[in-house]
Parts: sequence; C-alpha cells; structure tokens
Amino acid sequence: MKSLRIRWKYLLFSALVWISAVSAARCATSAELQPERVKVKSGVTYTLFPQGKLRFDFVVSRPAEANKDIFLCVPAAFTTPENKIDGIYIANGAIGDARSPNQELGGALIIRNGKGQLVSTDRGKSITEDLLKSLEKSKGSLYQQFLIVHDCKPAPFRDKSEFQRRAVFETTDGKLGVVESDHAVSFNVFNADLVELGIKEALYCDMGAWDEGWYRCNPKAAVIRIGHDRSLTKRQSNWLLLKSEAATPGLLRPRSRSTVF
Repeated sequence: MKSLRIRWKYLLFSALVWISAVSAARCATSAELQPERVKVKSGVTYTLFPQGKLRFDFVVSRPAEANKDIFLCVPAAFTTPENKIDGIYIANGAIGDARSPNQELGGALIIRNGKGQLVSTDRGKSITEDLLKSLEKSKGSLYQQFLIVHDCKPAPFRDKSEFQRRAVFETTDGKLGVVESDHAVSFNVFNADLVELGIKEALYCDMGAWDEGWYRCNPKAAVIRIGHDRSLTKRQSNWLLLKSEAATPGLLRPRSRSTVF
C-alpha cells in the first residue's frame, strides 16, 4: 500500500511538472513582443522593443488597433506642413509622389520581406532609380529620415531642444528594433546614449506632437499607448509596424558598448 501511495505521488508530481512546463512554453510563445527597460549613464531610461521574430512593415493608411497581427505601430517619416510624407518613399511596392530624395535626410530604412536595413543615403545619392524599381518589383518599402547613429558614431546636432526621442535601431550584432527615451532629451544626449547601448545604426522617428504610437505584447493583450505629446496624432501620415509572421504586408484596414540583447 505504501509503495502504491508513493507511486501515485510520483505520478502526480510528474503531471504537475509537465503542466507547468507546457504553461511556461505557451506563455513564452504568446509574448511575441517583450519590451526591455535599460538605464544608462546619462540617467535616461530607455525602452527597447526588439524585432525578434516579428516583421517590419511601412504603411501610409492608418492601421487599426483591432488588428491582432500588429504588435507595434509608431510614426516613421516626417510629415510636411502640407500633410505629405517628407522625402521620397515606397510602401509595399507603391512609390510615393515625391520626385526626388530629400538631401537633408541622411538615412533611410529599406524593408524587404519583413526584414529591415538601415542605410546612409549620402545626401540622397544612393536612392537611385534602380533601387526604387527593385523595391517596386519586390513589393518592398523605403522611407527617409535622420540617420542619428552611423557605424557606432553618434551624429552631432546643433539643435539643443529637448523632446522625447524614438528611433529604429540595429545593434552591433545585427539585431533590429525600436527604442525610445522615458523623458525629453536633446539629440546629442540621445545619440550618445544609443551608442552606449551597443547600437550601430539608428534612424530617427517622427516625434514631438506627432509622437503617439502603441504596442501590444501578444494578440490577446490590451493595446498600450506610447508617446508623451500626442496632440497631432490626426496629422500622422505614415507608420512603421512590427507584425506577426502570418500577417500579409500592407493589407491593413484603414481607420477614418555592451549590447543589451
């Protein structure tokens, strides 16, 4: 009888261990976006949203928050006073109406099959007709922005104004994602901090009054809003997304030196 009791206890214990392991595995797979907070020497705390297995997408119609395939949505390229996207762009193979690159924007994000590539544009010279045709054919995307870190070197800025800052980044070991500061800082502080975080390339995001974005950790999680100002959300003209692998690029319903990874 004693032996039988011990056997039952062993079986029960084994079952509990198995259930716990399965539950943990399910939690790990459902948490498809796991933000990480890191404080650096300047005293600023940064939230990093690693791409992981998610896909990048660039769209020009406002994404629906109800779309469970979207895990992160932030404004990307600048919006002009005429409510147009600043610089030349191509969204999922559809080229914009700009006739030539903005030479003042020194960088760009290129997206092919959900994978991002941060590049220096050499004052727009590297955004060639051949590149645009190639992206058009492959249903790729591209937009221009300030390249604030290049080859692990922070770009110097004369502008000393302070805002909450956000950027798309690539670390020294090739991992991509989005990073934002917890409070307002200057470009020079932000750029230097990104290098401290082990970031090799960083492309700025539209901020200030256009800064509102949102994210969810998994398809069942509630949307969490980000951005401090949010006063000109309605004037946003374009968005960078992190989406699940199952999502189809562009098909969204419009609505009226230590590395840390």
